[in-house]
Amino acid sequence: MKTYLADAWSATDFRSKELDGYAEIQLCADVRQGVQVMALLSLGMQICMAVFAVYAEAGSSYLYTALTLSTLSLHVLISAKYVEDIKALQMLGMVLLMVTALALSFLAHRTGDLHVGMIAGVILLFISIPLVPWALREATIVIGLTYGLLIASLMSVPGRFESEALVSLQLMLAGAAIIVCVVIARNTFIRKQDIRTQFDLERAHKEMEILSMKDHLTGAWNRRFLDHQFPKEIEKCCKGKTLHVAVLDIDDFKGINDRFGHHVGDDILRGIGENFIDMLGKDGWLIRLGGDEFQIFYCGDDLKGLIGIAVEKLHDMPEVEGVKRERTITLSAGFTSARYGESLDLDALYKAADEALYSSKQSRTENIAVSRRTGSWRI
Repeated sequence: MKTYLADAWSATDFRSKELDGYAEIQLCADVRQGVQVMALLSLGMQICMAVFAVYAEAGSSYLYTALTLSTLSLHVLISAKYVEDIKALQMLGMVLLMVTALALSFLAHRTGDLHVGMIAGVILLFISIPLVPWALREATIVIGLTYGLLIASLMSVPGRFESEALVSLQLMLAGAAIIVCVVIARNTFIRKQDIRTQFDLERAHKEMEILSMKDHLTGAWNRRFLDHQFPKEIEKCCKGKTLHVAVLDIDDFKGINDRFGHHVGDDILRGIGENFIDMLGKDGWLIRLGGDEFQIFYCGDDLKGLIGIAVEKLHDMPEVEGVKRERTITLSAGFTSARYGESLDLDALYKAADEALYSSKQSRTENIAVSRRTGSWRI
């Protein structure tokens, strides 16, 4: 019961910062729609009142009140379309309810009669409160203020209205308020459960999507990421910077697998993935193209120096030390770059870097870069 009331009390408090932000985005549209529906309902009621005032010759007070409230309802209806803040939208709904309640009480004072039609209008006003997805906290404030202002206004002049009519009105309003609070509490609880479920589903979907774009062995991104997600990522991170591209692989990796076993080769690849991803940080992406071939996209400075630092961290791996007792392990790379804002043809960049890699392998030079576009390191 305590959890139920806690959930019903606030529409956006999920006790999770991430979920709170997600819920606020979802609820903003719902609150806007609720306020607009309430304004439309109020507008319809005022039009009916104006028609009644004209055809029943009820007097100018009815007509002026209906026209004033119609203008307010239309203003709220239009304003809600452009308001993006939940609290501001809720305030629009509160203003509409309280001003309508006060206008009806003033009309009752003006005509000196609290007739059945006016009481019905006040009850309809209360019943419309759940149209806006308030939580119990906001609903209590709205109901309390509307009820207090209405009753205080009607009772401000002793003897103006029959005591029986006032008692009947208070009883009906109290009953309507209880029903409205129960409905709002239930709706808020269900809505929050739906938002939690939707949030969990969307998060699970995103996690699954990310997993589908990552290489399970090295933790690097895969070709699917390169084709589907990378263009969006690069636009966010590399704007105004130079994009450096490298294609690299381990020389004669097949020979290592054949001599020492695929498990050793996998461990070396895993070490490359962990160290390079760590060194690249938020400024770059490591993509496994297949086998021992990787591609790097980097928006920082000195990609060659970064690769050298990452390679140094591989030296202490037990698998690397075991292989180095019998043979040399070298990593070769080819480089290219393009200024962001130019036509970024990923295929052309890969081709240029791959050609440079081939040139690096042809040179068979270790520990030094034979040109600006090539490099080779001993692991």
